[in-house]
Amino acid sequence: MGIFDSLKKSRPPIEECGEAMDVLSDDEFVLDPKYFEWGFADTPKIKLRKSVLEKLREARGVLPDGWNFKVWDGFRTLTTQKAVYMDYLERLEHENPSWSDEKLREKVEIFVAPASHDKSLPSPHNTGATVDLTLVDASGSEIDMGTEFDEFREASYSDHFADADEESEAAIWHANRLILREAMEKIGFTNYHDEWWHFSFGTQEWAEQTGTDKAVYGSVEL
Repeated sequence: MGIFDSLKKSRPPIEECGEAMDVLSDDEFVLDPKYFEWGFADTPKIKLRKSVLEKLREARGVLPDGWNFKVWDGFRTLTTQKAVYMDYLERLEHENPSWSDEKLREKVEIFVAPASHDKSLPSPHNTGATVDLTLVDASGSEIDMGTEFDEFREASYSDHFADADEESEAAIWHANRLILREAMEKIGFTNYHDEWWHFSFGTQEWAEQTGTDKAVYGSVEL
């Protein structure tokens, strides 16, 4: 089940706060703008709402000594969202020519939300309050989470390795994911259960998970 499947039913109201966005600095975080690198975005700048960025700074403060966040994506334009969606749709269609349009859509939307033009149901990244990230250690080496960013398969589900044997490599991957998630959740972020790298604050997804009566961030573009 994708992000939108649940939100279509609950539709937490949005009381847009009008907060501006800031550009993340590589003086603070390790920046790796994947969608620009892959040709889906026209700028390498990564942006988040001001308060969301401040909370990310707070979360960095509770990481192990010397560790930092590597940030892949924040605010995403509707053009970029559509490009990511269509790229994955076309790959799945090529790999599974017998699938119906409905099945293709369902499979795509587990991992990639559509580029929504509905102000009452914005694409999460289009709010500027959702961030995709991982961890690096004091030497700058990326922490192994068991899958890569945007590796769209079940192994990327946040708790996929939760029941791994304690002596296995998979148990280490799960422990690493917990370090990331616990740091983010301690500051108030919520994690999308099907992507270990995806966190939100103040969005509809966040409101639904926390039981808050409204979201404070809607679409930046609409």
